[in-house]
This record gives sequence, structure tokens and C-alpha cells, in this order.
Amino acid sequence: MKVEMQPAGGTDRRSSERVAAELEGKLFVPAEERTLDCIIINLSVGGAGIKCNEPPPLDAFVVLYVEGFGRFDAVTARYTEGELGLKFVCKEAKRKRLEQDLEVFVREGMSGLTHLHRDRRIATRITSFTCADGSRASCSIADISLQSATLRTLARPAIGEAILLGNTQAWVESHHEQGIDVQFLEPTGSDHER
Repeated sequence: MKVEMQPAGGTDRRSSERVAAELEGKLFVPAEERTLDCIIINLSVGGAGIKCNEPPPLDAFVVLYVEGFGRFDAVTARYTEGELGLKFVCKEAKRKRLEQDLEVFVREGMSGLTHLHRDRRIATRITSFTCADGSRASCSIADISLQSATLRTLARPAIGEAILLGNTQAWVESHHEQGIDVQFLEPTGSDHER
């Protein structure tokens, strides 16, 4: 995988350095209730450039999940030569965390990033989640971070469906043999910690 820093400049309106890379991701479009596979071709603290089939319209609110980095609320800002530009809508703390993640990624690759995120994991006692139709499903937490969780459960809500895990909204990203993976729509709070 080719990874390089690209300074913003010239006719480029981005205000922060971009990291060029090919990373797998998912783009959730709440207004259309659909999830798209995508490739992140560059990433910065201010946004991302992605490629996906059937991109959403400009000025649409989206949630981007970047493998290894987590989820980001964003707005579609431009579409040029097959690249969809996203502008992140996040708080300063999340921007700082992304800046640190990008530095580790450029220096050490995905292995460094995986180690960094492992240290951010939190403990929780959640034993069920609420589905979009209001029904409750039993689960256990296999893994959880500030951005995502892996749940062991017999329930299989549809991919892209919103659920409530504790007091935090999430959307179902994928199914696996033991349950589901979810991405949080807002950061987890201290009520999830022991």
C-alpha cells in the first residue's frame, strides 16, 4: 500500500495535509437508508476523498467508516473525476485523535494503528440492544471502542439499520458468524464504563 503525505496548496482548497492511501470503508447515507462500499483514497483531519459506485448527491449528510480509523460524520462537498470529497463535521477532540492516528499510520502503517486503538478499548456491561422496531435482542460485547462494537447475538438486524446500544445509537455495519458489527452514531459516554 502506498502511503504519502500530500500538502494542501495551489488550487486545492483543503486546509490540512492529506494522507494518500487505499483503505476499505463504508459510507452510510441516512437519508437514503443505504450503505455503500467505498475506497478511501486520501484522508485528512478535515475530510476525505473516496471512490464508490452510485455516490450520494452533494451537500448530503453521510457517515464514513474507515477501516482502522473509525466513523466520521461528514457532508458531501464535491465530486470530480470519480472522486467524492467529504468534509468532516466533528469536534476538536475527534480531529486531534484523527491527527494522531494519521501520524501513526504514516509512520507505522495499519499495525501501529491497530495497536493504538487496542489501547483505547473500554469495558462495558451491556447485555441487550433495541432494534429499530422497538424489540430488544440479547447480546454480549465481544469488543468495543469509542467508534464501534462487535456484538455476539442471535439477532441479525439488516445492514444499515439503526439500533440502540445502551444509550448510544448505532448502525449495523456487517453480520458475522457470532453476531453483528456496529458503528456508533455518537461517541460512547462514561455511562458505558465500569
